[in-house]
Amino acid sequence: MPALSALRNWVGRQPLYLDARWTWREGLRPAWRRVRIQRQILKTPPVRTARRGPVEVRVLTWWRDWVNIVWALKSFYHFAGVDYPLYIHDGGLKPANLDALRQHFPDCHLVLEQESNARVSELLSARGLERCQSYRLRNIATRKLLDYFLLSDADCIISVDSDIVFFRRPAELCVPADQLRKNYYNRDENYWYSLTPQECESELGVVPQPYVNSGLFLVRRDSIDFESIERWLKNPKLFADAWVSEQTLHALCSTAYGVGLLPDSYLVSTRPGLEKNLVCKHYPGFFRPLLYEEGMAHLIRTGFLKALCAGSRDGRAVT
Repeated sequence: MPALSALRNWVGRQPLYLDARWTWREGLRPAWRRVRIQRQILKTPPVRTARRGPVEVRVLTWWRDWVNIVWALKSFYHFAGVDYPLYIHDGGLKPANLDALRQHFPDCHLVLEQESNARVSELLSARGLERCQSYRLRNIATRKLLDYFLLSDADCIISVDSDIVFFRRPAELCVPADQLRKNYYNRDENYWYSLTPQECESELGVVPQPYVNSGLFLVRRDSIDFESIERWLKNPKLFADAWVSEQTLHALCSTAYGVGLLPDSYLVSTRPGLEKNLVCKHYPGFFRPLLYEEGMAHLIRTGFLKALCAGSRDGRAVT
C-alpha cells in the first residue's frame, strides 16, 4: 500500500528511529559504556579560539558524532597550544547540538547546512563546475574537499575527523602558513582509493601518493584544483565507492601539488594498542568501540579532563 510504504520511509528517516536502530546494532552494553565515557567531555570548560587567521581548523560532523568532535577538538587545541580559527560544518546537526557546540567553542564559526548549500552551489555554478555540484549533492563527504576550500580565505586548512583523539602536541600540524611547502595527511592502513595506480595514471593522468588518509590533514588552500576535480569526475569509477572518492580526489590534488605523510606517531588503526609517544590515533569504522574504551579512556586516566578544568580555573585560555 502506498500510504504504508510512505509511512515506513518517513519513520526510517527519523533521528530517534535511526538512533534506536544503531544502538540495537551496537549492543546495549557497548552503547552504555560509550555514552558513559563519551559524555564526560561535556563537563569541561569552553575553548576560546581566534576568529581569523592564516591557518584554520575545519571539521564536518552530524548529530551522532557531535560529542566525539568535542573530544577531537578539545584534545587537539589542548595539546597543540594554538588558537586557530575554528569552523564547524553542519553535516546534519540538530538545533540542540548546535547550541552545545556554541557553548564549548564560543568563538567558532558554525557553517550551517542550508547556508553552505546555497553559497557553494552559487560558487560552483559561477565556475561552471557542474560535475562537482552534482557529486556534492550525492556524497556529503565531498564537503571536506569542496566546501572547506571554496568557503575559506585562509592559506592553510587543518581538518580533523570526529574519530580522532590527540595525546601529545601535533608539531607537524603547527607549522606557520608561510613555511608549508606541501600538504600532509595521515598514513592509511591500506590503499583505499577509487582507482588502482595504473588506472589513475592511464585514465586520470596522475599517480597519487599511496596511503593518503583524509581524516586528518594540513593542506594549502591553493593546492585544491577544482577544474581538475571537475575533469576527473568524468570517470565513473570515482562514484563506485562513496567512502573513498573524496579521499581519492584529495590524493590526486595533493600529489600534483606536493604531498607528504605524517609520521607513524599519527596512527590510523582498527587494532588495540597505544604505543609510547603516540601523537594521535584515528579509529576508523562504524561503531569504533576502541575510540571510547581505549582512546578517550586513556585521556581520562592520564588527567586530560582535569587539565582542561585546571587551565580554566587558572585564568588561562583552554587551548
